[in-house]
Amino acid sequence: MSKTRTDDAEDIAETGPAERQRDPAVDKVSQALAAQIHAFRTAAGLTSGVLAKMAGISHSMLSRIEKGTATPSIETLTRISLALGKPVSRFFVDQSERHDCSFVPAGEGVTVDREGSSYGHIYRLIGHVLSGNLSVEPYVVTLDENSKPWSTHQTTGIQFLHVLEGKMKYRYANRLYDVKPGDSLLFDPNAAHGPEEILTTPVKFLAVFFNIRDFS
Repeated sequence: MSKTRTDDAEDIAETGPAERQRDPAVDKVSQALAAQIHAFRTAAGLTSGVLAKMAGISHSMLSRIEKGTATPSIETLTRISLALGKPVSRFFVDQSERHDCSFVPAGEGVTVDREGSSYGHIYRLIGHVLSGNLSVEPYVVTLDENSKPWSTHQTTGIQFLHVLEGKMKYRYANRLYDVKPGDSLLFDPNAAHGPEEILTTPVKFLAVFFNIRDFS
């Protein structure tokens, strides 16, 4: 694709002479933008040439932006953000200050009380991630000889369940599943659900709760 006159002007305005001394603060922003744009592009499975065409900028301009040697104008950044389907603000998130990564060593976690706790179900929280308005909470749930069946639980969001140990009959709405190690369930927890019969103990399963937080 041949460069347009707009591309030429853009390159001149946004790069300047190669020998020009860059302001350290500007250079830091450029490097951060470069990393973000490159990460979003590769995550979307786009080549730099395809993204440049989608954004209506020259391939060479995008290459310089991704290398951190050019600082894009607001117009150029807006074009790139629209092409990637990301808000411009996402390019300015300081990755060093993000806390949406959770690591819990084997056997550790925090035991918490949930509704099932009154039935002897032991919930061990093994992570917690917030991304925008999405909340994700994974638990290892243990049912032992003191646990009681409880198949009338209802909540919001989406729930994923993966059996690690033991066997049980698990109810979801009007369906009953015989689950064993390796079996999984993914469902809308608005319907009544939960262990209806504990066949062997202990039963251990991974339960991941996905919820949208309401900020209104």
